[in-house]
Amino acid sequence: MLRMLPDKSEEHPSDSLPLTPEEALALFLGALGNDETKGLLLAVSGGPDSIAMLCLAAAIRAYLPPLAVATVDHRRRPEAAEEAKMVAGLCKELKIPHCTLPWADRPKAPFSQEAARKGRYALLLGHARAIEASHVVTAHTLDDQAETVLMRMASGSGIGGLGAMRPNVKRGHLGHLRPFLDVPKSRVLATCDLHGWHFAQDASNGDERFKRVRLRALMPILAQEGLTPERLGTLAARARRTEDAIDHVVKRMLNECLIRHAPDGGAVLLRSGPFYTEPFEIAMRMLRRSMFAIASSENMDAQIPLAKLEMLMRNLRMAIRDQRPFRSTLAWAVVAHANTLIEVRSAPPRRESNKGNAMQSRDALASAPGVSK
Repeated sequence: MLRMLPDKSEEHPSDSLPLTPEEALALFLGALGNDETKGLLLAVSGGPDSIAMLCLAAAIRAYLPPLAVATVDHRRRPEAAEEAKMVAGLCKELKIPHCTLPWADRPKAPFSQEAARKGRYALLLGHARAIEASHVVTAHTLDDQAETVLMRMASGSGIGGLGAMRPNVKRGHLGHLRPFLDVPKSRVLATCDLHGWHFAQDASNGDERFKRVRLRALMPILAQEGLTPERLGTLAARARRTEDAIDHVVKRMLNECLIRHAPDGGAVLLRSGPFYTEPFEIAMRMLRRSMFAIASSENMDAQIPLAKLEMLMRNLRMAIRDQRPFRSTLAWAVVAHANTLIEVRSAPPRRESNKGNAMQSRDALASAPGVSK
């Protein structure tokens, strides 16, 4: 049986109650859903969120898939190596395998938090594959979610972006779980305090050169006006529901207007009518999904600039309305319209000569009859 913690409701407000093992188990299993699992790789930096996640997971390990832990050392702070040793020591006490992953190929020039994030996930996913774990688990909290929503707002994101982080997403063939995504950070800190779990403090979390840090400093002011982390988290959840509903319609519409998909995966041929008659948002998402249908593995996680996609869609709809040829390139795809058909085809490699590009891109729809299902 799981050990029940004493009821602290009289001592703590609800957003500062320590997490119990029972709650942690429900959060882990809720994030996993119906996924088949072979093992969980916990990403533990040594901060309070990941330390709480590690210790709670250790308490409920009998009910979880096999656990392993990895700590990424970005090699940008002298304290990072000591923090990795601290996590390794804790894992030794808990009898959970641990590995420190140094970011050996990090950029020599100053790099952004986004570059560090990409490097971190590349290391974690690579190690998860090496140890045959099916999921990477991170300790993002409700506060992280709220900050992400604000960052997406500031960057002009659409509905998909406002959905921010999801508790379970696919990264290639692996899953990425965020079981604490609805848990306020205050509850995580209360859990560490209750058990006396020691954790490290990353000085960069207070570095105002980073946008996330500046937005974090605004959170108390925004909360006074009602824009609390809970409400931002609710906004994200509703945006995800809306996104999923729209995506369901988009998949159905795209299947209905699909004529052919090239055997090599590099082109799709579609009826153009729905791209004009459907609402703009549906049509634009149909185009975006068509682009990802022909994307290479290197581009599957790429972002298509929303403003450029909107402009392309406006121009394409005018061409369909006027029944005239149209051709444009965006990201890795060539989008062409002629004779009530749309072809989305992989763009030629940039290294080819201009002459070669012109020959390959001329009359984009000419090869359509040769495309088979």
